[in-house]
Amino acid sequence: MSRITSLENALLILKSFSINQPEMSVTDVSKLLGVSKSTAHRLLSSLAAEGFVVKDHQTHLYSPGSSILALTNIVNSQIHILNEATPVLNMLVESTGENAHLAILEGLDIIYLQTIDGTYPSDDFIHIGRRHPAFCTSSGQAILAFEPEAAGESAKHLTSYTKKTITSIDQFNKRLLQIRQNGYTFCEQEFREQITGIGATVFNKKKKAIASINITADPKRAASPILQKRYITAVQEAARQMTDIVTFRQKGAKR
Repeated sequence: MSRITSLENALLILKSFSINQPEMSVTDVSKLLGVSKSTAHRLLSSLAAEGFVVKDHQTHLYSPGSSILALTNIVNSQIHILNEATPVLNMLVESTGENAHLAILEGLDIIYLQTIDGTYPSDDFIHIGRRHPAFCTSSGQAILAFEPEAAGESAKHLTSYTKKTITSIDQFNKRLLQIRQNGYTFCEQEFREQITGIGATVFNKKKKAIASINITADPKRAASPILQKRYITAVQEAARQMTDIVTFRQKGAKR
């Protein structure tokens, strides 16, 4: 059995536990995966060694272990962050009137975890779970500016989406430097025509960039000196608030 197949089977075992089936035997797993009992036993033993399942030595049944609970706590903490991001994004919408978003970096893309519609009619093609390339979006640039390894990988994939997309590695690196210096990114129609994004970085207590907050606006509104200043200030304040929330929660978790 290849390592990939073993991993897929191990994940299938974990996904098969449920309220209706909180325990499984070697025979159950063997039938589930269509493998021999010896293979099923080896997979369960590997999961048990890492704490993902635990064996009842009286019944010889396996159930989810403490490592699953640890992952559950991590997921729950992220849910809390999402819940707490909603009022921050709502305040950002109230102060700007523009669509507001919370995003994280995954590979070469950013994924939107939360979005709040603004008061202006807009179609920025953003919804929860949507992926966009990181290098040409304000959400992505705000994170890449503080993640040199990810930025270096993104620099290998600079593809043109509009006439204003940055495709030069030198220009891309200059943009990231500006973000670090200014504390925000102004991304004008680099991914979508007629969409300008303004983003800022969310950090954890170790000063690692873990997310970003941004707004998307019509380029004409974003180009107005008065509105632009208001937008930048509001986005930076929202990112600072989320950073405070994340930092406070992480400190509290260690008490």
